[in-house]
Amino acid sequence: MSLRDRAKNVMSNFDATKDDINGYEGLPAGDYHMAVENVQETDYGQLSMKTQVIEGDNTGRIEFINISLDEVTSTGKPLPDFVIDRNIKTVARLAAVLGVAISDDAWDNMQIMVHEFNKAVGKQFKMTLTLRENKKNPQYPYKEYEFEEIKEDPFDPAQAPEVKDSDLPFGDQPQAPLDSNGERPF
Repeated sequence: MSLRDRAKNVMSNFDATKDDINGYEGLPAGDYHMAVENVQETDYGQLSMKTQVIEGDNTGRIEFINISLDEVTSTGKPLPDFVIDRNIKTVARLAAVLGVAISDDAWDNMQIMVHEFNKAVGKQFKMTLTLRENKKNPQYPYKEYEFEEIKEDPFDPAQAPEVKDSDLPFGDQPQAPLDSNGERPF
């Protein structure tokens, strides 16, 4: 894509007179084939998983899946039980989908949790992203995730890529004629 094409694309969704130039535009709601790029602890003590879309129209786009396991807000107010429970389920689901075993100690120590999830770097999964309106901060909609495992069988012929003669080196060269058995001699 040329710089001109890229500028046209960016400017189609940007009003230079009023839009924030530093705003991060996240993924739109939808189903995605993702790969885990990095796992770390945020400055706020959250589990942060950097993932990338690897198929479809949004290939190459990044999604940060940040999950807090805090039981109180930054002001010390207790979080509702349903929020804490949903976050625990999200971590557990991600672990199951990515084949990560979470130890009991990891639930008490974010560094251990990050270490255990680092085993998932490079693994693929399916993600469904749903966005809900955030009335207090409309530019940051609430995100809801669902995850599914992608079973990869390297010996499954249905997953083998199709290779044509033109894909091979010198594939566009003339071929030897067929012999009487209908085969090409080597």
